[in-house]
Amino acid sequence: MNPWLVGLFVVSAVYVAVSLVFAARQDVLFFQPKRTLAATPTEAGLAYEDVAIVSEPGVELHAWWLPRAAGADGPGAAFTLLYLHGANTNLGDRVDALTFWHGLGFAILALDYRGYGRSTGRPTEAGLHADVAAAWRWLVETRGLVRSELMVAAESLGVSLASELASGAAPAAMVLEAGFTGAADMALRRYPWLPVRQMIRLDLGNADRLGRVRCPKLIVHSVEDALVPITMGRRLHQRAAPPCEILTIRGAHARACREGGERYRRGLERWLAGLPRP
Repeated sequence: MNPWLVGLFVVSAVYVAVSLVFAARQDVLFFQPKRTLAATPTEAGLAYEDVAIVSEPGVELHAWWLPRAAGADGPGAAFTLLYLHGANTNLGDRVDALTFWHGLGFAILALDYRGYGRSTGRPTEAGLHADVAAAWRWLVETRGLVRSELMVAAESLGVSLASELASGAAPAAMVLEAGFTGAADMALRRYPWLPVRQMIRLDLGNADRLGRVRCPKLIVHSVEDALVPITMGRRLHQRAAPPCEILTIRGAHARACREGGERYRRGLERWLAGLPRP
């Protein structure tokens, strides 16, 4: 057989195989949960409670409740924060971020989605949306909080979950860090040689949803983000309904609390100070 034809057949077979894997395993490619918790708030000197939240259908979620520090008077002291992390981590990797937010005066509910950390189940897009909705209900029904007291802070994948939640729950405000425009755009960056838009079933979209969310929004994005480019952050800012601001920083992907420095802290504190108080 002609060696060129053999080569073409092999390349075609590999291409088809990779395409089929992408089509069948999208959840695994996008959701990369970590099970082991590297730390707890105790290591940072923070008081907290382990919380169990039941999501649909019968999935038990693990979360941390960090009560507001006694005498807290920072710019977040009037609010409780729902904290939503990214796709390839868990709460144990985000103790530094929780310490940062708690230091601003917030009480915090920090959630591990299904399949992450100590939460049961397996990650799916619909399942993660259900988990975030269950966490919101816990804050409203168990803690007795009202929407004017509730803010959301989200990173990367968490931004997609926050934008969906906010379209119905209407939080007081949101801080959205390192968000991407949608699953197809991210997949095209990783697999530019695949017909991604024809195969992808995940949405995880933000651009259209943020156009319908009317609460104050602060979009935070690093100009050095190698995973989700700053162009996506700017596009979200352009598409978002007002009021919305963008704060550009430096540092790695979804690491504003660690690497954003004084520019991030000052910009965030100024924005928080301008929010209506409940």
